[in-house]
Amino acid sequence: MNKKRKAIRLVSIVLFALCLLQACDNTDENNLPPVISFKVGSDYAQDNDTIEVGKPLFFGIQARGLNEVITNFTIKKVYTDGSYTVVMDTGLYNNNLDLNKIFYQNVEDIAEWTFAVMDKNRLSAEISMTIYKDPNSKFGGIVHIPSVILGYQDNTEFGHFFDINNNKVYSEDSAQFAQTSIDFLTYFIVDDDLPSPVFSSPGEMDHFSNDAKKFYPSIANWDTRKYVRWDVSVDDDPVSAIDYDNCHNDSLLIVSYHEVWGKMKFKWATQGRVIPFLTDEGKKGLVKVIRADHDASGSVEFSLKMQL
Repeated sequence: MNKKRKAIRLVSIVLFALCLLQACDNTDENNLPPVISFKVGSDYAQDNDTIEVGKPLFFGIQARGLNEVITNFTIKKVYTDGSYTVVMDTGLYNNNLDLNKIFYQNVEDIAEWTFAVMDKNRLSAEISMTIYKDPNSKFGGIVHIPSVILGYQDNTEFGHFFDINNNKVYSEDSAQFAQTSIDFLTYFIVDDDLPSPVFSSPGEMDHFSNDAKKFYPSIANWDTRKYVRWDVSVDDDPVSAIDYDNCHNDSLLIVSYHEVWGKMKFKWATQGRVIPFLTDEGKKGLVKVIRADHDASGSVEFSLKMQL
């Protein structure tokens, strides 16, 4: 009888152990991390590339969640001293990621660009490539426009839309016929109980904001809405007006604009502010606010410097 009980107990232990092993196998199968890779092709940046300052870097990224959806994607620039800049940190909820992204070579000698995805189980995967600055890089020329006046939404004296390349201001009626050339627009709001002159662009409405469309409804019917990004980090780390005035090549423009802080609009664009921006075509520039009225029927005057 005891032998029979021992045999039954032994069989139970063996079966239990087999079940544990099977459970572990299933757990491992259900906890595979996502996979991520670079796209290949002559258009894309390659590991150990040497790039001239200010020139574009084209990155192509593909990723796939094996057992769970991908919930986060980040891009970092890691420098030789171990410090880093988070260039992009975005949430998503998808099994697949297929992304082309353009950045621009800055003044650091060496940077390791790191791309990482994380899935719903918080499992992650990461790839990286090293990019070198071309030691023969030369700073480029700039276009300087000393004065531009744009009217806010209720202003009937000045146009509201600006074409940088042709230094031309348009009213809302005429801007629709030049939509492929329009870079800036401006309007006035009160935000946090503070008067706020705003710099924006027609592409604002394509990035989850309705202000530009509310004030200039015709842009909703445009086939082309160029998107300018405004670096809001100057709220805490301003570019001085003196540096702006003494800028005669694109060196200041390149170092002033930070990719991660490029937003769809710049609020509280008050007199004396110097605001970095990046155009739809990838040119960096600075706007210096000369004066800014504080009512919707007023206007803003600014100076501008931009890469050629």
